[in-house]
Amino acid sequence: MRGWLLAGLLLWAGSAQGAVLKDQDCPYAEAPSTHIAACSRFFRDDEGTGIAFDIAVLTPIQEKSVGTVVYIPGGPGEAPVSEDGLFDDLLMPFSDRKIIVFNPRGTLGTLPRMECDFGALIWKDDFGGPKSQDVLESCIERFQRDGPDPAHFTSLEIAEDIDAMLGALGIVRAGVYGISYGTEAALHLLAQAPRWLDFAILDSVSVPGLSGIEDEITARDRFLEALDIQCFEQKRCPAIARGTARTLSDWAARFDEEPLALYIRDNEKWTFTGADILDYLAQLGAYPDGLAIAKTTLRMLETSRLRAMGWMSADLSANTEFAEQSLPLMLQAYADTFDPSDFQTIAKPTRYARNSENAVRELEFQRLWRGTRQRENAFLDDHAQMVPVPVLVLSGTLDPFTPVEWAEALEVRFSGLERYVFPLLGHALSVGPVTVEGDETMTMQLRCAREAVYAFLDPTLIAGRDCRQYEAGE
Repeated sequence: MRGWLLAGLLLWAGSAQGAVLKDQDCPYAEAPSTHIAACSRFFRDDEGTGIAFDIAVLTPIQEKSVGTVVYIPGGPGEAPVSEDGLFDDLLMPFSDRKIIVFNPRGTLGTLPRMECDFGALIWKDDFGGPKSQDVLESCIERFQRDGPDPAHFTSLEIAEDIDAMLGALGIVRAGVYGISYGTEAALHLLAQAPRWLDFAILDSVSVPGLSGIEDEITARDRFLEALDIQCFEQKRCPAIARGTARTLSDWAARFDEEPLALYIRDNEKWTFTGADILDYLAQLGAYPDGLAIAKTTLRMLETSRLRAMGWMSADLSANTEFAEQSLPLMLQAYADTFDPSDFQTIAKPTRYARNSENAVRELEFQRLWRGTRQRENAFLDDHAQMVPVPVLVLSGTLDPFTPVEWAEALEVRFSGLERYVFPLLGHALSVGPVTVEGDETMTMQLRCAREAVYAFLDPTLIAGRDCRQYEAGE
């Protein structure tokens, strides 16, 4: 498959919707460096369905808290209240704020969960074929018969959980910070404007109900075009990496003659042709500095192939393990906007070759999952409004997963957004590295993405002139 401190034993009831919190030990392998963590189990009733998930309240160690922010995980499937769920890049902008993190319903350790066991099939190179579809149909029938109802696992329900969670915690004012899929719940909260909402930071925007398959295809080509220009037109990749190829497509075509064999878990062999290699390189846009990583991967495939293959195998294994745990949640998130015409859309030619068979299998999964259910209401179709609180939006032009066009589309629904667009960056900009060796422009853009967050949170700070050039509309 191709393609995320000790507490007491007090039990007490919160004020929101009969919600209950039970203190428990935190699961973190290492304590956060900037905050002290206290964890609890959250329980609430959602129209007869019991919901339970873990929460961590992180209090600044060295500074007095100037406010509270709720981190809304992405994926879907990310579970930050877990052994390795937190990392310093996520916490650093909020070193002077209390941070609430939680495992969204359906993720690790939550109740209920949608589980669909594909066994060894999910590790096959051609996952998504007839056998996998049979397993999925069986799981869908089980959900329909025995539950849980997939309709309980949407970004709107996550937004409602956040509202109830803050009521139970007694928090009267908080901002929200979402990355990728996490921005969908943040957008629902922005539209509903609960009294506690203080601000919103939206990094790599995903818009509820927006079907953007054409945007995703365009964004993929855009990422690969940037790689093509830098490596082959501007010759910023070493000559030994480019070889005799004049373009990225020429370079990738060599793998049609000699496919690259990668061995994943249990020695499962995946074979990569030129189109597969291009698909893999484009997926590196999931990283803020994905363009730099793609250039490094291209170079290593020519100069240190075994090392490159080891890194790629580990990366693909990690992504497959994530999908193994979260595929029903991912289908619930992505299939809701499926339309039969999507098959015609992906059949159209693209500038850079892609594995169309994989794309068709992914859409078949979405078709089966959606069934005859009504499509989600398009978030952008509701009435336009001024944002009720300050909102910061960060986008990378080279993000193939949440294309910059989706953030642009928000202007239809909301006015008053503070929006930045960074031409050389990919996905999840606020948690990117500090520097990219040998690329001053990308390093500056990564710095500016962080600077925009700090300036947004602290009105005494102003983003530098070199960073303000990335503000949309400037």
